[in-house]
Amino acid sequence: MTLVKPIFRMFDYAKAIEFYVDWLGFKIDWEYQDEGAPVYMQLSLRDVQFHLSEHHGDASPGSQFRVENFTGLKEYHQLLTGKQYKYNHPGLEVPEWDTNSIEMTVNDPFLNRITFVEVIK
Repeated sequence: MTLVKPIFRMFDYAKAIEFYVDWLGFKIDWEYQDEGAPVYMQLSLRDVQFHLSEHHGDASPGSQFRVENFTGLKEYHQLLTGKQYKYNHPGLEVPEWDTNSIEMTVNDPFLNRITFVEVIK
């Protein structure tokens, strides 16, 4: 099966780690950086994988991707709000176009967004 991995642009390594690793709980699968060059890395959480890049032209700030079928979203939301990350306070929403799901959108320090979606029955 084909696998798609989005790329998000980042500008500050420390802020990216604080947001994605310390708060959201992603892990760094690998990272690459030549001496004095920008960082490029892959992050993952469960079966979600994507890349973060400091390289100019790799991606545009303000991008978004959706994580469909994210099980345990209410519990994940509680975990995140319990960490009291001062830059982000996401809520859970039921979208009007799909009342059988809940969504949570988080905004990273570089204007990118991830929307986690769980189907509820």
